[in-house]
Amino acid sequence: MSSKDLSGYTIVIIGVGASGVASFIHLVLKWIVQVRTKNISIALIERKMDFGPGLAYGTGQEGHLLNTKAGLMGIFAEEPLHFIQWMHEHQEMIKKDFPQAAIHPDAYPPRMLYGIYIKDTLNQYITIAHKYGIKVTLISSEVLDAEISAKKITCIMESGEQIIADIGILATGTPEAASFKNLRSIEQYLSSPWPAQQLLQKIKNKKASVTIIGSSLTAIDAVMTLVTNKHRGPINLFSINGLLPRVQAPRETSYERKLLTLSNIRKLIRTERRSLRVKDLIRLFMQEVEGALKQKINWKDTERIGKSPVNLLKEDIHLALKGKNIFQDILFSLRYISYDIWKLLPEDQKLLYGRWIKPYVDINRHPIPLENGIKLLNLLESKQLNVISHSKEILWDDSRLKFILQTKEGVKGESDYVINATGPTTAIEKMDDIPLLRTLHHKKQIVAYKPGGVQADLNTMKITVRGIPNAPVYGVGHLLIGLQHDVNALWFNIARIDEMTDAIIKRLV
Repeated sequence: MSSKDLSGYTIVIIGVGASGVASFIHLVLKWIVQVRTKNISIALIERKMDFGPGLAYGTGQEGHLLNTKAGLMGIFAEEPLHFIQWMHEHQEMIKKDFPQAAIHPDAYPPRMLYGIYIKDTLNQYITIAHKYGIKVTLISSEVLDAEISAKKITCIMESGEQIIADIGILATGTPEAASFKNLRSIEQYLSSPWPAQQLLQKIKNKKASVTIIGSSLTAIDAVMTLVTNKHRGPINLFSINGLLPRVQAPRETSYERKLLTLSNIRKLIRTERRSLRVKDLIRLFMQEVEGALKQKINWKDTERIGKSPVNLLKEDIHLALKGKNIFQDILFSLRYISYDIWKLLPEDQKLLYGRWIKPYVDINRHPIPLENGIKLLNLLESKQLNVISHSKEILWDDSRLKFILQTKEGVKGESDYVINATGPTTAIEKMDDIPLLRTLHHKKQIVAYKPGGVQADLNTMKITVRGIPNAPVYGVGHLLIGLQHDVNALWFNIARIDEMTDAIIKRLV
């Protein structure tokens, strides 16, 4: 087993998707501006051959659109419009390769295009790093384990090679769903819709019946992968609640909250001398909606479970075109304070949030672009797509080579293929597809956080390592989902990366 101790002060970034790239470029820029007195090496380790796009933005499918408007997707902290500026600089390429992509802050361009932007920025900053004497090493391999001490992290690679560094950043990305493990050995089962090319290689029969477990944005992406590639067979969305994401208006509507404010939440905590509860947030949200509409609401009428997906989607498209969805307007307006609110919830209330209201918040706060909403409606009306709610279990009939779908009402269906799009697991002990996290948890070095992910210092993103108070290991993204909640939003992760890289630079000097 060989060891590689890179020259000078060394930082290793494990995972080079969008968050890994953002970590790298912020470190390079801050080192150039603030330090430049020490030799430094940065090792970028990515288990795929492609550095930069990651699974989210390396889909290879033009039908996969950003779920966040382009005006929030700049890769640099406090520069949300940087992606738009880059698009203007590359107009000719975009006109040729992505003719449908609009260059506008409220647009939802293809993720493929965003992946090109990430990769271009990465390559640009590798060049800048070399110009300023920073050694950059790209390593295409899986990190299986790490030995962590007070001053070093030693990454143990799939090849057996070891990379020794002074600082480690875990940007390990989004894990697969942990559900339906009993189906994993079956050839016609896909544990994730990513990468899209794997899905298309597996499901070659365009007339096959396909069941997608889940109905969230990930499930919608799987639908778009199939139909964009001429799949003609029936597609089921099979989920517990059958809730589809709502539809994003072409332009986001500005909304000024009167009641659901951080000031009122802090006042509640102060006057009642107790911690914040999920019930408080529900009550304030309901009051905010009724205040905005200037009328009382029968909240039972807003329940969506059990209603026709076609009728709901028609209504949502109508509201999106008019730009009048008060639920979305309020939740979008919370974008920059939701993290502050989340930090005020104690652990037990975070768990309650997940059980009580997360699905309803998610469908409004993470809607589908209007273009894909219209496509989805057409698929539902043509009967090619069907939504099955109250899912119970999926069994495999080996004699017929079919999956058997069962609901809580006893309704049964069947399918040739099943794709698990239930979303990533939040429990660190279930992140089986990320060997490094699984191993560190098994060795009891990292500490699980019940609402999800691991424990860390929220001021620096330094991960809690048992027995090592100042361990040189930092984390970003899904790894911290329980503590930070908004880790599915890249703009949020970039803000945290800005704080994390500040802490690393201070440690460096």
